[in-house]
Amino acid sequence: MNEFYPLPGCRIGEVTSLDLAHLSVAADRKFASSRCPDCGHSSDAVHSYYSRWPADLPSAGQQVCLELRLRRFYCRNTDCARRTFAERLPHLLAPHARRTHRLAAAQGKVGVSLGGEAGARLLQHLGMPASGDTVLRLIRRLPLPTTAPPRILGVDDWARRKGRAYGTILVDLQRRRVVDLLPDRTSTVLTDWLQRRHAIKVVVRDRSTEYARGIALGAPRAKQVVDRWHLLGNVRQMVERWLAGVHARLRKLPGVAAPDEQVPRRRRIFPRTRSETAAALGRRARRLALYEEIRRRFNSGEALLAIGRAMGLARGTVRRYACAESFPERASEKLRPSILDPYLARLEARHAQGCKNALELWRELRTLGYPGGPRQVRRWLQARGTVVTTTPPQCSRDEAGDKPAEDTANAAPALPSSRQLAWLIVRPRDEISAAERATLARLELDRQAGGVIGLVQRFVALVRKSGVGQTPVRHAQLAAYGEWLADAVSSDVDAVRTFAAGLEQDGAAVRAALTMPWSSGQAEGQINKLKLLKRQTYGRASLDLLRRRMLLAA
Repeated sequence: MNEFYPLPGCRIGEVTSLDLAHLSVAADRKFASSRCPDCGHSSDAVHSYYSRWPADLPSAGQQVCLELRLRRFYCRNTDCARRTFAERLPHLLAPHARRTHRLAAAQGKVGVSLGGEAGARLLQHLGMPASGDTVLRLIRRLPLPTTAPPRILGVDDWARRKGRAYGTILVDLQRRRVVDLLPDRTSTVLTDWLQRRHAIKVVVRDRSTEYARGIALGAPRAKQVVDRWHLLGNVRQMVERWLAGVHARLRKLPGVAAPDEQVPRRRRIFPRTRSETAAALGRRARRLALYEEIRRRFNSGEALLAIGRAMGLARGTVRRYACAESFPERASEKLRPSILDPYLARLEARHAQGCKNALELWRELRTLGYPGGPRQVRRWLQARGTVVTTTPPQCSRDEAGDKPAEDTANAAPALPSSRQLAWLIVRPRDEISAAERATLARLELDRQAGGVIGLVQRFVALVRKSGVGQTPVRHAQLAAYGEWLADAVSSDVDAVRTFAAGLEQDGAAVRAALTMPWSSGQAEGQINKLKLLKRQTYGRASLDLLRRRMLLAA
């Protein structure tokens, strides 16, 4: 029996099935003597007998309860403070424990993967029942893994409570595992941690000045490397802020047709109802008043942070309005597919022939399989300054009744928002569509915008190609970066010059990013795993428990 169900230090006597879900295993010690836990002297003088009923790993889905008949011995050492002692099973059971070591380890590992309450629900079905609090207690008792000191370290921040409290995650980039979690993202905490580790040679980080200071103080000999993904994110943010200020000017640029555009397509959304238009005008008036108040305060010398606090606005909103050349209009609503799109060619042809009656056009489209009603056709005609009418097909009147509305059929398409344009600019040209290339060509009609786009795309191409290749290639990349930096510093756009000045301040780390293959991509992936563990506990796990689960799950 001991071969199939081993109990270290015990001899199995009888196995009893209590019911379909419970087994009882009776066992006793197989040694005649035992050692005193205080003095270590061996004794075979039995004082009395007693029983323990600890839980053990399940068998065939049935809960197992051990019935251990143990002895209490006299301690014959006259110098020992103990008169009697109970024999112990160090390889099977801890003193006073209600579960075996192996059961506690199994329950703790389930808790590491699922957390307290979810782990408790699963353990109930596995024949190892335990409460959620017990599972958390077992997690805290599991020993932390011991690993070799890291040499290549990734440092990044993670949200303990988004927008309020942040911590720092440290990742061994060579072994691809989390090393530690720190309670905040200040330079002091990072410096203290690094000063106790002397094997670190390279530290990869984002553009945070706190991390840069902490690494310089805690590991002055380590080489700092800026993560390339953060460099691309920083340049995209810079472009987005600049576009927010000049978006009103760029919207006046004429449209540029895509080279392969042959099929007619809508360039604007269908016109809105009068109530929708009135609501939009009201919202615009409120934004305009906000913009004028921010500009007034900014021109009078108030700081952006002070304006935000006084008006209850985010600093990003205040910065966007304060730095805008004119009132930043909202981007037009995104053009979405319509059931009318497959029939645009037919509508264009009939409209050119002079048919401007919505019902007449709708009846013709219905014979071609159009599934919708006449409302979309009526709105399509309204975009061309034509009023819906029930008069014969050749008759039409203008929407207002006194003057023709502006013809928008051939107007330039609406310009995407600043955020959409920023993402478009930093993407490689071979990954964008013909329509998106036409949008970029439209922006390049503006001299200043063309210069910014050229500088940004040069920088993006440089960063994407960095970290690979032989030494001569990397030297060429550094030379190309030096040329780009000189052009950026001499740019006539304040946002570009400010971005270039920030890169110069972090010059050594940025150049290391262009020549070394390391990045903090591993840290970003581990942060996603950390978010999963945190959400399994409904965001209520203490830092100690979250740190233990993260290190044990690694």
